[in-house]
Amino acid sequence: MALAVLGLLGTRDVLAADLKHHLIAAMDAPDGRSEGELSGRMAEFFKGQTRSSAPVRVQVRTLRKFATAGCARLEATLIQDEVPTKDGKRVPLAVRYELNLCRDGQPPSEGIDLDAASRVLSGETPGQ
Repeated sequence: MALAVLGLLGTRDVLAADLKHHLIAAMDAPDGRSEGELSGRMAEFFKGQTRSSAPVRVQVRTLRKFATAGCARLEATLIQDEVPTKDGKRVPLAVRYELNLCRDGQPPSEGIDLDAASRVLSGETPGQ
């Protein structure tokens, strides 16, 4: 599920607009944090995955800022109560992940080995 959420952040689709708002708000906040209830299509997507109608909360904190203005490493946690399990119980669920993000929605180039990324994207194997 975290990969699906990350994939949505890279699109211009409004599906992830509310989550992006929290990510950028954390970058701008004096304490580096943003939290609230996730709403809209992203919340509905998450609820569909968990099969719970409980509200989805989001907590974001800035782990570090990059040298490039408007870019940071963030930790995002999506939290939902009352998620059903296979044995019929209802438990809280938290999905936590980290990502590098700039205000424009793209990852910063800082720290990326562009040659290695190019080889991976072209299908080359290591040592070629």
